[in-house]
Amino acid sequence: MVDRRDADVAELDRDQRLTELKDRQRKLLDRLADIETRERSMLAEVIHDEPVQLIVAAILRVDSLGRRLSTTDGREMERVATMLELAVDKLRNLIVIALTPPDLTEGLGAALRDLAVGIFAGSVVFELAGDAHVNLTDAAKGTAYRVFREALINVRQHARSQYVTLRLAERNGMVEMILIDDGVGSESLDAERGHLGIATMRARADAEGGVLRIDSAPGMGTTVALSLPAKKVGAG
Repeated sequence: MVDRRDADVAELDRDQRLTELKDRQRKLLDRLADIETRERSMLAEVIHDEPVQLIVAAILRVDSLGRRLSTTDGREMERVATMLELAVDKLRNLIVIALTPPDLTEGLGAALRDLAVGIFAGSVVFELAGDAHVNLTDAAKGTAYRVFREALINVRQHARSQYVTLRLAERNGMVEMILIDDGVGSESLDAERGHLGIATMRARADAEGGVLRIDSAPGMGTTVALSLPAKKVGAG
């Protein structure tokens, strides 16, 4: 028969190993977040230094050409210049998304709403349901922001949605965050492009003691549900 003291020691060792693994996972995810920030900054610089400046130069050439054409052709060139200006605005908006850290002063919900507005740029109707402020630690808020940033980008790239809703609520000591889109859905998200991003989303949720659930079906849209433990009294 196993000695009770040996069993207690074994259980303590398991708990310690689990704590160490969780700590290692958190450090890896923090490092990944730093890498993501650097990559996004580099991408933003490339977008600004090359495509944006080329488009701006093209706008100046179009304006100059339009002044030398007939009235009808000149108006057409004005429309072309307007389209190019819109493209510049959208690219600059993407730069802001890539470079600007989340401003959580108005709440996680408000930060994600602003992010969605930037990502969708008017192509999707976005609705925030529930209180913008959630009862989470700062670390958990950062995790939730990164998880849903990835989810929102996936919606823009793959879902072809018209309506997207983010619901926030707290129940039984857990903060529940659910993103619902009415897009094309998928039979197997893990088989789609971006599945590595989904794996990272799951790892982030797990590192905060939470659970990430993703449900999708062809023609039925996608639901991304993240549950994280609510902040305890006195926690940061």
